[in-house]
Amino acid sequence: MTIETILFLLGMSLLAGILNGIVGMAALTLYPVLLSVGVAPITANATNTIGLLFSGSSAVAASRHELKGHWHQALVITLLNTIGGVFGALILIHSSNAGFKRVVPFIIFLAGVLILMPPKPASSNSSTRQHLRWFGYVLVMLVGIYVGYFGAGAGLLMVAVLSRLVEGPYATYNAMRNLASLVNNLVTSIMFIFSMPIAWGVLIPVCIGLFAGGFLGPVIVRLIPSRIIKTAVGIFALGLAVFLFYQAYL
Repeated sequence: MTIETILFLLGMSLLAGILNGIVGMAALTLYPVLLSVGVAPITANATNTIGLLFSGSSAVAASRHELKGHWHQALVITLLNTIGGVFGALILIHSSNAGFKRVVPFIIFLAGVLILMPPKPASSNSSTRQHLRWFGYVLVMLVGIYVGYFGAGAGLLMVAVLSRLVEGPYATYNAMRNLASLVNNLVTSIMFIFSMPIAWGVLIPVCIGLFAGGFLGPVIVRLIPSRIIKTAVGIFALGLAVFLFYQAYL
């Protein structure tokens, strides 16, 4: 690789790591970057997953404060999301993810709408609350399948689901998302290493940038009021959905 390519990968990976710590956008950010330096699509997806271990580990380390008092629910969410990720990875290993380009804009748009929708008042019916909670956990597993299979924009989708499932500010459920994403990516990375080609040559600059950016993301979330960052993330998701729709269909 040339010096220019290494610096390009470092800079874009740093940005991707920051976004990953804030909302989980590293896969969608880095995927076209890896394609632009000559990495094949399926290889880029698998390489992305391994690189995300570095931004994920630093993001979780920076999110320990927000996880205090929420470890039980965070571990349940992590387990379900990871089980889904294993199924998604198995599907990817035996297929292709090319067709997802035309579906992603709609998934991102749905996530943006869910993030921006004001939360409904808690139901006084304990049975209804319990059913909604279980439905939320099912959605966590379905998002995990999507993460293992394709993953682009999965952070936004996970934020949308957790915003309805977890009681607390954005920083709290974002910390849970960071933990779930790290474990999910760890398991799927092991599967990919033994079954798919990896672009090992680009991983060093990518991992350095992702690790630094992953630490900065939760720090930024902690400094910005929850309402503001949640609104910004939702609007960003809607704008991104329009952009991806234009790319896929026009």
